[in-house]
Amino acid sequence: MNGTSGRWIVWIALLWLALPAWGQSPAQQEAVLDQVDYEQRIGNQLPGELRFRDASGELVDIASLTEGKPTVLSLAWYNCPMLCPMLLDRLADTTEKLPFELEDYRVVTVSIAPEEGAADAERMRKDLRNRHGENIDNWHFLTGKKPAIDALAKAAGFRYAFDPQSGTYAHPAGVVVVSPGGRISHYLLGMRPEAPDLKLAMMESSEGELGSPLQKVLVRCYQFDPTTGQYNLAIMRLLQVAGIATVTLMLLAVLWMRRRQVA
Repeated sequence: MNGTSGRWIVWIALLWLALPAWGQSPAQQEAVLDQVDYEQRIGNQLPGELRFRDASGELVDIASLTEGKPTVLSLAWYNCPMLCPMLLDRLADTTEKLPFELEDYRVVTVSIAPEEGAADAERMRKDLRNRHGENIDNWHFLTGKKPAIDALAKAAGFRYAFDPQSGTYAHPAGVVVVSPGGRISHYLLGMRPEAPDLKLAMMESSEGELGSPLQKVLVRCYQFDPTTGQYNLAIMRLLQVAGIATVTLMLLAVLWMRRRQVA
């Protein structure tokens, strides 16, 4: 992630950290801040062999969770006093607006705190389900040991830090969209992934499995900007599509007129 865009996301993520860290010097706070970022690793393969426990305490691996469907991956801290519950709430709000069925995709949330367990994951699941209902029934809430957490975070480019003085985790805000099979395809950065951006990212990552024919054409008219984590309308692509459509209609009109003359 580039400097300016990455910095404001990190500062938002660390606002809550300042509350318990008033005793730290500016140099100490800057040292923590420098460890936190999203390094975009589009095309990177998530380690499928990594195993975590879900909210029921069952062991699951990353390969099975990303198999066959696009996946939205978020790394979070279940006992976070502010940022993570807010991000997950907003992500749930966004997924409610998606034009897909729940069985078309998955959302996987992994705790970055190795001291958290299945009870913490279940509490987070229940809290979100109380607010969002069955819309989160395709979500998976995971916890794991530090080596697995660090390996997944490294593969996803998620740089976080534990501050022993405040006892809190500092981390960036955003989600990762993963294609079927576990390859990273998009990053949506910030506190509120927008529904149009998430929809287009999932359509692109699904390898043509999601979306109507018209929606698939529209994907080609948008260009993903990795520095902002958003889609922008690609005017040249739109003009190309419009031009092709115009030529096609003209050819059809000529053929129709010739057939009428022959008749």
